[in-house]
Amino acid sequence: MKLKSIVGSLALLGLATHVVAQTASPQRVEITGSSIKRIQSEGALPIQVITREEIDRQGIISAEQLVATLSANGNGVDNMVSNQGGDFLNSTSTSGRTANNGSASASLRGLGPQYTLILLNGRRVSTHGLNGAAPDLNTIPMAAVQRIEILKDGASAIYGTDAIGGVINFILRKDYTGFEASATADVTQHGGGNVARGNLVFGVGSLDTDRFNLLAGLTLDKQDRLRGNQRSFHNGFQPERGLAPDTTGTPFATINVAGGTALPAAFTLPGSTTSYNRVNLLALQGKCETIPNTYAYRGDITGSNNNNKACAYDYGKDWSLQQPVDRTNFVGRGVFKLSEEHTFFGEATASRTVSKIQYTSNQITTVARGANYPASGQYYLDLTGLVPGFDKTKPERLRWRCEACGTRQQKTTADVYRMLVGMEGVLAGFDYKWGLSSAGSKASTMLLEGNLDEVKFKAAMETGKINPFLLPGQSQTAEAMALIESTKVFGSLYGGKATLTQADGTISGEIFKLPAGAVSMALGFDLRKEGFRFKEDRSEQPAIIGVTAPPSLAQAKRDVRAFFGELAVPIVKGLDAQLAVRNDHYSDFGSTTNPKVGLRWELAPSFLMRGSYSTGFHAPDFGALYAGEGTGQFTSDVNDPVLCPGGVGTSGCKIRPATRFGGNPALKPETSKQFSVGFVVAPTADISASVDFWKITLEDRISSRTPQEVLANHTTLGQYIVRDASGQIDYVRGGIINVAGDETKGFDLSLAFQTQTGFGRLKATLDGTYVDSYRTRKFSNDRWTERVGAFGDFDFGWDLKLRWKHTAGLTWSNGPWSTTFSQVYSSGYKEEVDGYGSGVILQDMGFQSKIKSYTLYNLLASYSGIKDLKITAGIKNLLDTKPSFTLHNVDNVAGAGWDARVGDPRLRSFVLTATYKFF
Repeated sequence: MKLKSIVGSLALLGLATHVVAQTASPQRVEITGSSIKRIQSEGALPIQVITREEIDRQGIISAEQLVATLSANGNGVDNMVSNQGGDFLNSTSTSGRTANNGSASASLRGLGPQYTLILLNGRRVSTHGLNGAAPDLNTIPMAAVQRIEILKDGASAIYGTDAIGGVINFILRKDYTGFEASATADVTQHGGGNVARGNLVFGVGSLDTDRFNLLAGLTLDKQDRLRGNQRSFHNGFQPERGLAPDTTGTPFATINVAGGTALPAAFTLPGSTTSYNRVNLLALQGKCETIPNTYAYRGDITGSNNNNKACAYDYGKDWSLQQPVDRTNFVGRGVFKLSEEHTFFGEATASRTVSKIQYTSNQITTVARGANYPASGQYYLDLTGLVPGFDKTKPERLRWRCEACGTRQQKTTADVYRMLVGMEGVLAGFDYKWGLSSAGSKASTMLLEGNLDEVKFKAAMETGKINPFLLPGQSQTAEAMALIESTKVFGSLYGGKATLTQADGTISGEIFKLPAGAVSMALGFDLRKEGFRFKEDRSEQPAIIGVTAPPSLAQAKRDVRAFFGELAVPIVKGLDAQLAVRNDHYSDFGSTTNPKVGLRWELAPSFLMRGSYSTGFHAPDFGALYAGEGTGQFTSDVNDPVLCPGGVGTSGCKIRPATRFGGNPALKPETSKQFSVGFVVAPTADISASVDFWKITLEDRISSRTPQEVLANHTTLGQYIVRDASGQIDYVRGGIINVAGDETKGFDLSLAFQTQTGFGRLKATLDGTYVDSYRTRKFSNDRWTERVGAFGDFDFGWDLKLRWKHTAGLTWSNGPWSTTFSQVYSSGYKEEVDGYGSGVILQDMGFQSKIKSYTLYNLLASYSGIKDLKITAGIKNLLDTKPSFTLHNVDNVAGAGWDARVGDPRLRSFVLTATYKFF
């Protein structure tokens, strides 16, 4: 093959496949990032292509696993491990999305899922039924995917205004014939978290000879639960490293200070000057460790020495590190060749995803004991003589972890479909295509074990028949268990439905010639109806302890009408331009016009430069706009800035007040500007490299004013802190707002080398992303806050912006044998600062200030020497590497002593896949 063709092909594909093919007759195809069909060597955008073979070589089963390996994808709280804690609490208050239960999302450039456009065969899919903002990667039928194309550039002028971060296009198998069955087992060495998949693919008919092709595929995936107590690194009590639980809600109850109770005021003990505001009998006896996962409270680490006569509970052990998930995906496709120039097709996809989230046992913080002690059959802890000022005639205010109530669990079921019909072909010398589609996602969340009616449970506790002071070997009486069971709540929590109806069409072809070549154009339209509704099924029911259902959202709709055009212009020999413009009209936000300009300059047969500039527009998602007011609770202890400034006071310390939040119909659309420039070099047919610089500016970004931010800025935002008649905080109001915006820039690097040796072919690849800066600010007169390498916080969110990520691979192939050794690397980042909210900076105490980098190695081999059978086996996480240690402890970001945004909790696993083609 001529070197010129190699360079052009690499420029188009973004060096992702790194495969040098044999010369073939030119064929016009449509590549992600352009609506103009052309010979592949003519493209110029940074596109990464991942083939079916590469997916299999990495042992990838789900779209979520695939997206996690992309260097351009951010590390946020949108995967199914790191997002689970917020699903029980006020998820709307921090993300603007109603709920994210059971779903996984992509986030190119780390901007957020709502800025990454997910396509299936070049067309949109429905957003998730519970958030209405981003599609769920679980719905992608990976077993039927032929390749994935990732456009690492803004594509608002081509696909729609919201493609600001980029596009991921999953392309299904086409013109497949035969019957294929495969099964995969991915089993962990240390137990828990096993994954299995079985799929069938059937295809009949050849477009060339039979003039039709029918394809059907069915995939069943099963992912087992991985419990927190199954991994030693998941440990919230490592005081020698600066990590200790900051909760006094323990299985053996703690007695809190509260006016009118047995412990009416803070107390001091003989020989001590420290004032304590809660007490646990086991702590007084030095026996906190008597209770599993319970330890002496470490105020020297948390900054709350007034809790040192209480015990602390490592509640992260209750979490699921991996949710159990059952996925069923079906895809059916029929293609009919009406003539040599016209093809009709129909496509149907459907999926069901069932996931079960497990959170901690309830920490009861507001239940008071009855005052009729010592009536027969009641439980009461008399600390007279042990604690100064204790009054046994008064009720006790308890903080108790009710293990007998069970760990809180929810089940989410999501049903997703898309029906599509269309035609494509050639008409009067022009390529055309059109399609009509209807898509939707219906999802619901059910309450399972461990969820308690707040009113009923308080009444049950006041009977005195439930014992909150159990020691190992003791258990609740049958009468007490019956009381607890009577307070449990089961059934529907909430549900939602997202819909998408779309009609689109494009015509493209050459329109005239210039001295440097033919000018090609594309004209198209895109008509969409988008809808979303969300219903809280328990809005009129009693409150559930520790569970918040986001508020209902009545049926919301919008119509989008778009027209676009694109030109491919050869300016001079070797210099081509891509010019595109799109006008979108939103029924609720008016019109917006967004251009894109791209240049491709082939300076020499082995050297190519490219660049682009575009703008984008993102209309607010339905939840951020129209969600009603909901209530929640702080996920960790806070201090009242007035009554307990700096954590010092007689009341308002270490509290978890209620929060309120909701949509904001006054939100403005977000706008963006994107710029990229880069080069591709291929000095030989077997060596290639590319470097692309990119920059994205996002203005009027939709974000949240969190309750934590309100408390931190109480002098200016005090009107959002509502107090009761006694002066205590009743609730804190957060909300969705437009902020000034974000600005991010960085580099993508891709390298490839291959050679033929006497013992087979070797191919080495590397794809990496370096984020030079990710700056954000809330108001235009604020200073920029640099987020690259920062842990995250309440003010700017918990998405992690890593400095560097890469995936590298070395593949050897020889006849029926193939082996791939791969490395996935994530750079280190700064440790969380003041994670306990107490003002204590652990780094000043000598504990670590940076979380170490994280590297995984995988080794898989394939053999296809047996007729119709292919076997792939290998080891993922070859070195059994544990996630890097962090001082963080569960709240807001999943992981006690590790970070679920980066680490894989499964550790080493063994993979075996067998694929048999019957005919």
